[in-house]
Amino acid sequence: MLFKEVIGQESLKKNLIQTVVNERISHAQMFQGKLGSGSFSLALAYAQFVFCQDKLENDSCGVCPSCLKINTLTHPDLHFSFPVQILGNKKKADDFITEYREMMIANPYSTEQDWYGKNDNENKKGIIGVDESKELFKKLSLKSYEGGYKITIIWLAENMNIAAANKLLKLIEEPPEKTLIFLIVEDLEKILATIISRTQIIRLKALSEDQISNQLINHHGIDEMKATEISTYVNGDFAMALHEVSSQDNSQAFFELFVTWMRLCFKKDVGGAVTFSTNAQKLGKEKQKAFLLFVLNVFQKTLLGNFSGMENVKTTPSHKDFIQKFMPFVHERNMESLHTEMSEAYYHIDRNANAKILFLDLSFTLFKLIKK
Repeated sequence: MLFKEVIGQESLKKNLIQTVVNERISHAQMFQGKLGSGSFSLALAYAQFVFCQDKLENDSCGVCPSCLKINTLTHPDLHFSFPVQILGNKKKADDFITEYREMMIANPYSTEQDWYGKNDNENKKGIIGVDESKELFKKLSLKSYEGGYKITIIWLAENMNIAAANKLLKLIEEPPEKTLIFLIVEDLEKILATIISRTQIIRLKALSEDQISNQLINHHGIDEMKATEISTYVNGDFAMALHEVSSQDNSQAFFELFVTWMRLCFKKDVGGAVTFSTNAQKLGKEKQKAFLLFVLNVFQKTLLGNFSGMENVKTTPSHKDFIQKFMPFVHERNMESLHTEMSEAYYHIDRNANAKILFLDLSFTLFKLIKK
C-alpha cells in the first residue's frame, strides 16, 4: 500500500517517512485510532516504505519485488497477528491468514465486525492468545528472508489475553535484531500500561467530511449528494462510511426512524417508546452506532439552521423540510444535553450495553429534553 493511497493523515506520513530516511525507526510503535481513520493502512504503507528497494522521496516505488509482495500481503518478512475465534485446532492467525489477506486486500479499512462476519460468527469475540504470541516469538527469532527488517503488524492488539500481552512485553523489551513491531489499537485503555510505556504512540485523527466524501466520489463512484450526506454523520470513520454505502437506503431508513422517534418523544408516548426500543435492538450493534451518529448529526444541522439559516444546511430537500419544522425543539438550552446523551449512548452501545434498555432510557430522557 502506498502512502498516497492512505486517506488523510498527511503530517503522520511525513514523520514516518523521515524516520526511515534518517534511520531512526522505533522498534515498537502503536498506531492508535479508529480503524476507519486508517491505522492499518498507515502501518502497512509504512512497512512497504521500509521494505521498498527503490524508494521515492515521499513514497514507495510500488513496482519493485518487495512492493509487489506487500500488495498481496505475502512478503516473507511481514507477519500478521489478529484476533481469532478458536475453532478446534485452529488457534493462531496463520490458520486464518488466507481469509484475512482476502479481507484486507479488498478493504484495508475493514473493522473487527467485518472480520468476524467473514467467518460467519459476528457474535463471538476473537482473541489473540498465548499460542499466537509463541508463534510470533518464534517467527521473529529467525533471520529475515531478505536480509533486512522483520516486521509484524498486530491488528487490534487490545484483544490480547494477559498471557499473550506479557509475552509481547518481553518481546518489546528484548527485541531480536532489526525487528519492528507495529500495534494497531482502537481502545488504548485495554492495553497494558507497561506496553504503552515502551512503545511510540502514533495517534490518528478522525478524517474530515471532505476527505471522506472525496474518497467516496473519486474512488468508489458514489454520487456527490449521497457521499456528502454520508460523510456528515459517520464521525470521521471511513469504515463506517463504506458500511453505509453497502447498506442501500440506510440514510433514508435512519431518517424515517428518527422522525418516528422524535414524534413519539414529543407526545411522551411510553408504549411507542417501548416498541421503538424493541425495533432498535434488532438493528444490530454497528447500525445502532451509525443511527446514533445520524441522530446527533440531525441535531447539529437543526441548531445550525437556527443560528445561521437553513440555506447553510447541507442535506436533501426532504430532510431539510423536516429540520425546518424541528428547529424550535433544538436550541442553545438543550443542545449540550442532547449531544451528551447521544455520545454516551454511542459509548455504551460500543461496549455491548443492552440496546433495548438503553434506547428506552434514552427515549424517556428525550421526553424531557425535546421542548420548545
